[in-house]
Amino acid sequence: MKKSLKLFLLLVTIGNVSCLAQSTVRSKKVFNIKNYGAVGDNKTINTVAINKAIEACAKAGGGTVLVPEGNFVTGTVLLKSNITLQLDYNGNFIGTHNLKDYKSYQLKAEDPIRPINITVKDSMAWCRALVLLDNVHDVTITGNGTIDGSTVVDKQGEEGRRGPHGIFMGDCKNITISGIRVTRAGNYNIVGLGLDNASFTNLTIAQGSDGIHIRRGTNLSIVNCKFYTSDDAIAGGYWNNMLISDCLLNSACNGIRVILPATNLEIKDCEIFGPGVFGHKRGSLSHPLVTSTLTGIILQPGAWGAGPGKLDSINIHDIRIRDTQTAFTITLTEGNSGNNISVQRIKATGITRNAGSVEGWPDDSKLQNVRFKDISVSYKIGEEDARNATRIVRPTTESRPLPYWGWYTRNVKNIEFENIQLDFEGTEARPVMGFEKVEEVTLKNVQYKKSGSSKQFDIPKETKVKADNTIL
Repeated sequence: MKKSLKLFLLLVTIGNVSCLAQSTVRSKKVFNIKNYGAVGDNKTINTVAINKAIEACAKAGGGTVLVPEGNFVTGTVLLKSNITLQLDYNGNFIGTHNLKDYKSYQLKAEDPIRPINITVKDSMAWCRALVLLDNVHDVTITGNGTIDGSTVVDKQGEEGRRGPHGIFMGDCKNITISGIRVTRAGNYNIVGLGLDNASFTNLTIAQGSDGIHIRRGTNLSIVNCKFYTSDDAIAGGYWNNMLISDCLLNSACNGIRVILPATNLEIKDCEIFGPGVFGHKRGSLSHPLVTSTLTGIILQPGAWGAGPGKLDSINIHDIRIRDTQTAFTITLTEGNSGNNISVQRIKATGITRNAGSVEGWPDDSKLQNVRFKDISVSYKIGEEDARNATRIVRPTTESRPLPYWGWYTRNVKNIEFENIQLDFEGTEARPVMGFEKVEEVTLKNVQYKKSGSSKQFDIPKETKVKADNTIL
């Protein structure tokens, strides 16, 4: 055993030295985009010059493409393998408004097991980006500069407005994006379709649509990032081994939204809050921008069409949520299952519309081994339709009122609540918790403010209940 361990450590050391040596060699090759004709005057179109620098770097076997101080207006910047894009302080890419200057990632045939669910008519137009990584590996984007999409609008795009993304990665491996700012994308700020070993650290992402949106990926991490987005701050799915940690998330839609299955997902030490600094265009004609944040964390595989698979080994802990419509929701749809989901040490305040929920729709989409522990939720529900809700409808992408003010559980084999504190401001006539098609529920030290309802818990007779220090 000791010999095996020594051999393993030796191999790791050799590998690290080799990688460091390669990185050092690449870092010595610096290609300043100004030397290829780029002008940072905020008006010259630099698409050709910047891509010349990248081509030269790639032909040299890799290295660093340097973006010095300046505002470099450009169309698509097409990155190659083994390249570091270094954005110096105030070294900025500004997206041109000429849509003809943008290139696109070409979607591969849909994977029937792990679809990416892009259904827009013109996927080539949808996959355009200011910075494009197409089937590349070992790419780093770093520094103190900005990728500024400049809110490019395409009237022929999705919803009659969505233009190019900020950064788009398709079928890529060993990707690092750190330190920079990404803002004002015409669509999503950062998109990944099919990533292996990708990390996003110390980023500031503002405006645009989604912040970071990844569909299909393994070994992913989003750490110490700040989001101020009009759409979902972090979204996507078909993740395996994903870490979201130490992030600040402000959104006019959802903080973290899983729209496809995920396994081995950990979300920890994050703060999610509303209302959104930047409005989301889902309102009425008279009030098109909405700033109210829907949900802190929502796990909703199949939200945008068929997404078969499971939520498994989900660990969410040490999260603060404030001023959102709903704190936390899990919803399964056709072809989904959920297992081993743990949510612990959550504090949510100022929840304005809906109870938290764990739901399976239809009946064969079932959850099991679900646990909530050390949860505190304070509600401030002022809308009359929410306080007077009497029926349950299948959830959509929007939040909806429920006939329970604290929590609703549907179609779960076994679920446990331990050390739960539920409170509300004002008056409330609904029960605190409701259960439907639940085989077994454990209630340990569930404390709540009593409402005006004749019963505080709505539990079917066929549900097996284990209650400890909980008044039913």
